[in-house]
Amino acid sequence: MRQALDPQRCRVALCAVVAVIVSMSVPAATQTAVDSLERIRSLVDAGALQLALNRIEALQPADTAGARWAQWEALRCELLARLGRYDALLARGASLPERTPLPGICLIESARAAVLQNEPQLARTYAARLLWQSNPTSADVRSARLAVIESYVAEKRGEDAYRSMLRFQQDYQPLERTVTRRFAEALLDLGLDREALNWLGSPDEMTPARLRLQLRSAGLTPDAVVTQARAAFAKTSDPAYWTVVLEAALRQKNPALEVEAREHLLQHRDTRKASVVTESAQRLWQTYLAAASEVGNRERLLVGDDAAWSDYAARRLGAAPFLARAFYAYLAQRAQSADMRHNAQLSLVASLRQAKLDDVALRVMRGSGLPGDALDTQTRYLLGTIAANRNEPGIALEMWGGLQPPPDAKPDEWQLVFARTALRAGDSAASLKAVQRILGGPARLTPELVQSTLDLAQEMVDARSLTEARLVYEALVPLASENRLRETFFGLGRVLELQGEQASAADAYLRSALLAGSPDASALQARLLAGTNLVRAGFRDDARSQFEWILKNTKDPALLDAARRALARL
Repeated sequence: MRQALDPQRCRVALCAVVAVIVSMSVPAATQTAVDSLERIRSLVDAGALQLALNRIEALQPADTAGARWAQWEALRCELLARLGRYDALLARGASLPERTPLPGICLIESARAAVLQNEPQLARTYAARLLWQSNPTSADVRSARLAVIESYVAEKRGEDAYRSMLRFQQDYQPLERTVTRRFAEALLDLGLDREALNWLGSPDEMTPARLRLQLRSAGLTPDAVVTQARAAFAKTSDPAYWTVVLEAALRQKNPALEVEAREHLLQHRDTRKASVVTESAQRLWQTYLAAASEVGNRERLLVGDDAAWSDYAARRLGAAPFLARAFYAYLAQRAQSADMRHNAQLSLVASLRQAKLDDVALRVMRGSGLPGDALDTQTRYLLGTIAANRNEPGIALEMWGGLQPPPDAKPDEWQLVFARTALRAGDSAASLKAVQRILGGPARLTPELVQSTLDLAQEMVDARSLTEARLVYEALVPLASENRLRETFFGLGRVLELQGEQASAADAYLRSALLAGSPDASALQARLLAGTNLVRAGFRDDARSQFEWILKNTKDPALLDAARRALARL
């Protein structure tokens, strides 16, 4: 007995096919209005943000003066901001004609993106465009003014930031607690302690800003401040308390405490601020080196005696892991032998991972200045895994590039992971090569591996890497079992359809349908798509046969209606 495809997957896909067939009878103007922007909004509501953005890029009208262009553009800006694509958001604004009236959300998100990308003047330009445009909403004006304040903070223009904060408070009081805390912390960063007093909040609340002021005014000892900051972080998980700890460590000239604070700040740093993250990673690496040098001198460790430095790090790993990591960083860069450098790199990354500081491991190693080919192979595996888990496929691909499968992984499974990572990083050629290494191997593919490869091919289709997807499907035809062969032909049909080869697409869909022993959901789906492609290819009699077959082999009302509509159009 032939095995059917996954019923749930078939039902979901079948609904989509029925919608395509029904849409053939909807007038073009109505279909454009109903079947595009609203459908994309439904993708957003379902959490498929990247897919929704891809559809906007494919379907948005080019005419910026069109009736609905602004609605498309507003949704595009929202998605770019939510996905953290700040460079793309700013590039989009720069590529449009200067006089194009951008929606308010585009101007607001562009202003915020400019601050995050360390372009404060550009942020103020977008904020000004919002104010110049007719009838901006009060919420948009408020957001624009906050972006301007942040731009002044980024430029370290303390007086301008302070005056803008005062005017903002006058117009929007009472301010939310998050806003007042941000104002206070920004002013403290700028050295305006007295001005920060305006937004400290309740005296009973030991906020990070209040603790910093207590430290600076000697109202509390550094040890007391650190104790309170640790306790507050344990309750709130607010990383701003590590800024307090760092300031206390610098006052005490405590290298171990400084390392600890900088690690936690890097772990919790706002990843939207790429330049700030890079600077923090580089600063942590410098702190590692400085702390190791200071403690090494104090312990009378000889420069060049790498074994003694490594032994000291190993002995301190349990009691003082922050210092141990500083020593490993020192050896990772300055040890005389490659083996010692590689062991230190691996020990540093392993220690950070054990401390649940995976983000720190990735960021600090990338900020260390060590070239990729200077890193230990096992360290590169670990860093690539961290990057992949953090949805940073580009970094993972950079770390894994040129490596053989790790010893503890099955080669085919590793190649599949690499292929998926490369595809998500935008390198479809590298992805295809990895799949071809799997399919061209001497070993017989397991059903699970075939299914995983089929899933990857579908990802290629979704990413519109159609040439690569087609090659994968074609390579799977002689390798797949009967049930997965149905899925292979169906996927191939989809690729051929998207490539405009309607006759070949219909052939692939029919080969999928004919492998079914009974008219199950998959067969019905394949027949419908075969019929629509036969119509487009001009083979109307062949198409008629498919729709008539559907009428005879299903009682599903939606399918019956779709087939009748299609026949009526022949």
